Amino acid sequence: MHPRIAELLAYAQLQRAALFEALSLIPESQRDRRCNAETWSAAEVLEHLHRVESGIARLLTRSLERAKAAGLEAESEVGSVLATLDTLHLTDRSRRMSAPEPVMPLGELTAAQGMVALTESRQALISALREADGLALGQVTRAHPTLGPLNLYQWVLFVGQHEARHARQLQDLARQLIS
Repeated sequence: MHPRIAELLAYAQLQRAALFEALSLIPESQRDRRCNAETWSAAEVLEHLHRVESGIARLLTRSLERAKAAGLEAESEVGSVLATLDTLHLTDRSRRMSAPEPVMPLGELTAAQGMVALTESRQALISALREADGLALGQVTRAHPTLGPLNLYQWVLFVGQHEARHARQLQDLARQLIS
């Protein structure tokens, strides 16, 4: 596996572990309920993350199909891409961000179902990245509805940073539910 893809997958896995650790702070009996009308339940957070990751896996697959057909080159760079979104401060929860309508939770999953769904969406992401292995993903960009153009490496990095943001949200939710 190309070092950049391996690095991004390792980062995404690390953030997934942190997300599930944060979820474990919330009693199972309270994961499906909201603290108030303005905050998502843990189940809704997981559903949102699943919707985002599934969408990104599809975006990668479609983008790669087009880019391969257009002659996308092999990757020649091996430097880290982990800092490429740092200026966006995605993990900073003091900066309010609103989810676009297509990835808003619909309340269709329990927290337990959300955990299963996240496993499925991660497998879809990994499958898309296997197809991308060795290709110059930095040369392919797609617009994010809020952040603007991101290259395909940044889209994968976004998955991890987005989960880090929501892990902090779950930690906050745990504090509210326990107090």
